[in-house]
Amino acid sequence: MPDNVEIAKRANAAFNARDFDAFFEVLAPDAELVDFANAPDQQRAIKGMDALREVWMLWEEAFDELRVEISEYSSVGEFVISAAHWRGQGRESGISIDVRQFDLYEFRDGKVVAVMLGFKTRQEALEVAGLEA
Repeated sequence: MPDNVEIAKRANAAFNARDFDAFFEVLAPDAELVDFANAPDQQRAIKGMDALREVWMLWEEAFDELRVEISEYSSVGEFVISAAHWRGQGRESGISIDVRQFDLYEFRDGKVVAVMLGFKTRQEALEVAGLEA
């Protein structure tokens, strides 16, 4: 079985390639997405494949391009923290996104059960994961 960092890398590559099937293959059926930098018109937390697919479609409609480049992955227990650089271009608005943040993936049995986006620091991500006070 691949380790958690390899699974996180596959998920990121699938996201950037817009490979819907490959991305959802690494998620647990009850996976949750929490976006601490969410847009005002979107929920901060969503759960389950149907809700995640809906968010994917919203992002696809809203952006001509949306990518995340990861400069570092760190495995800590059942979690992987990534140093992420999100970039995108709004389709209709033309608004550019250029954000550096830390994202946290939680794993269970080789599947992603939670993705938490938008931490300002690695320490903040560790604290939310309950790994450091």
